[in-house]
Amino acid sequence: MNVIKFVLIQVCLLGLLLSTPTRADFDPELLSKSTVRILVKYKGRIISAATGFVWKNNNHIVTSLHVMSDRPRTKIIVEFERKKRLATIISVLPNADLVLLEVKKPIAGWLPLSAYKKDKPKFKDEVSALGFNKGSPGMSTRALTKGFIKPEVLAMLLPPDALNKLQKSKVLDLKLPIYYLDGSLLPGYSGSPIVDTNGVLIGIGDGGLENGASGVSWVIPALHLDHLDKATVAELPISLETTRQAFSADTEFGPLENAIANSGALKSNLNTLYQMLSNTLLTANKLIFPQANAEESDYDEALQLEEYKEVIYDRFTFVKTKSRSYQQMLASTSDPKGFEKVFEIYQHLFDGYRVGYEDFMFDIYEDGGMGLNITVPSGVNLTVDKDNYLLLEGDMFCRTCPYEIQYFVRNIEKHEQATIKKSPATFLNRMADEHWEELNEEGDYNEYSEFRGTQDFGNNRHILRTAFSDFHADYQHNFELNYYTAATNKKTWFQVQGILNKFDRRFFKNRDKYKGTDCRAATLSKGQMDICQSIEAMLKVLMAVHLTSFSNTLFYEQVSNNLINQCE
Repeated sequence: MNVIKFVLIQVCLLGLLLSTPTRADFDPELLSKSTVRILVKYKGRIISAATGFVWKNNNHIVTSLHVMSDRPRTKIIVEFERKKRLATIISVLPNADLVLLEVKKPIAGWLPLSAYKKDKPKFKDEVSALGFNKGSPGMSTRALTKGFIKPEVLAMLLPPDALNKLQKSKVLDLKLPIYYLDGSLLPGYSGSPIVDTNGVLIGIGDGGLENGASGVSWVIPALHLDHLDKATVAELPISLETTRQAFSADTEFGPLENAIANSGALKSNLNTLYQMLSNTLLTANKLIFPQANAEESDYDEALQLEEYKEVIYDRFTFVKTKSRSYQQMLASTSDPKGFEKVFEIYQHLFDGYRVGYEDFMFDIYEDGGMGLNITVPSGVNLTVDKDNYLLLEGDMFCRTCPYEIQYFVRNIEKHEQATIKKSPATFLNRMADEHWEELNEEGDYNEYSEFRGTQDFGNNRHILRTAFSDFHADYQHNFELNYYTAATNKKTWFQVQGILNKFDRRFFKNRDKYKGTDCRAATLSKGQMDICQSIEAMLKVLMAVHLTSFSNTLFYEQVSNNLINQCE
C-alpha cells in the first residue's frame, strides 16, 4: 500500500469517527415496547388512569401507588396495543408512591426494562417521558428539562391543600428526594418511564396533584425500584383514599362536601363567595366506560375516553387535560386571594348583580414543555386561526365579537434574558407598558394601576396581571375593558389579553335599569336575561385570563423551616 493511499484511508476513518454520534439517541419506539396503560376499574367504570412500564421480567409492571384503590372487587387492568390483562399487587412502596403489579400471562411484544441510571440528572439536562394522557388515543412523549430547587424534596412542590391531605394520610414521604422538572407531566403520566437523552431510565413520573387550574408533577428517582423489588408488603395503605383525593388529576372525584371538608383554602375564602351547593357531585373529569367483565384472556372493550384535544401554537402543544368549575379550582389553589382583583373589577362594574359564578365551568389546556396552563370557558374552542392567532372561537367569542381572548408568544433575546434574571418585574412591567401604548394607538386608555402586580412561580417564572379601559374617554359610544396577563420563564414571553367591548351607552343604561337583579333566579324578564348573559360572559373572560398560570409552582413559604432543615 503506498503512502498516499494509506493517508487517505486514515483520513476517511477519522472522518467516520468524528461523524459517529458519541451517544445513542433516545428511541421512543423502543421504549414503547416497555410502556403500558394502567386502568383501575370499579363497578364497571374506570376510576383511575395512569401509565406503567414492564420491569425486569415479562409479568411485572411498575406504576404509581396513588392510582390504586382499596375498594372491594376493584380490578387493575394492564393495556398494551389494545390487548389487556388483569393484574394483582405483589408489593408496594408507599413512601415513594410506587407499586409493583403482576400479570399471569404476559402480552407478546413486551420488552422489559432491566436497568437504570444511578446518577442524578444535572440542571438543564433534557429528559423525556412516555405515557398516556387520560384522553389520548395512544401514548406520546413529553420533552422536559431538569430544573433546580433546594432542597429538592417533594414538600417544596406541594400546594397547601395537597400538603395537608398527604400529611394526614401518612403515606407519601413529604421529605422524599425527587427530581424537579421545568415543565409538567400531563394527567395520566403518573407511573411513566422517564429517560435521559440516551433512553436510559432515570426515574418514574409522578404527580396529578392540583393547584387551582395548574398541576404539580415530579420524578421519583429510579433507585427506589431496588426497594420496591425487595418490598414484602402487598397490602394497600389504610389511608390510601385520603392520598387519592389529593391526586385528583389522575383519579376520580368524590362528593363536593368531601372537597369542602378537606380544603382549608376554600374555607378561608368563603367570606368572599356566595353560598355553594353542598350536594353537587364533581363529575367534570370522570372517565366513563361501558360495563364489562374483565377476564384473564383478551377482550375488546371499547374504552370511551373523554375527547382528546390538542392545539399546536408556535413552540407550544396545548393539550386539554380536564374540565373544572370555579369552585373546584378555588378548593385546591394555593392563592385563593388572587381572585380578589377579578372580583374588584366585577363589583365595580356590576355592583348589585348576583351571578352564580361558583359553578362556571372551564376547560384546562396544559403545555408540558414550558409548563404553562391556559384556562378557557367550557364549550369555547381554543384554536389557531388562518392568520396564526391563538384565540377562542365559539358562542359569542371571536376576533370581532364582544368577548375575545387573544394569546401571543415570542422568544426573548439574550440581552433581555439578563434583565429578567436580575429583575423579572422590570421586564414584565415594560411589557405591560408596551401593551398599554399599543392600546392607546387606537384609543384613550387608562390603567387600573392598583391591579398591577407580579407573582413568582420559582425557577425564573413570573406572571404579571393588570387591567385597562377607555371608560373615561369623551365623545365615544363604545368602550372596552382589557384584562392583561404576561408570563415569562426567562427564555419565552407569553401574553394573554381578555377584550371586552360589549360596553356601549345602551349597555350601561340597561345595567343601571336592572341593578339588583339576581341572575340565578328562575324567572327573569328578557331585559334581565340579556344583561345577565353579558355579565356572566364578561366574568368568565376575566377569570379565564387570570387563571393563565404555570405548573410546578415552588412553595417556599408553605414548607416549614424544620422540614427543610431535616431534608438538607
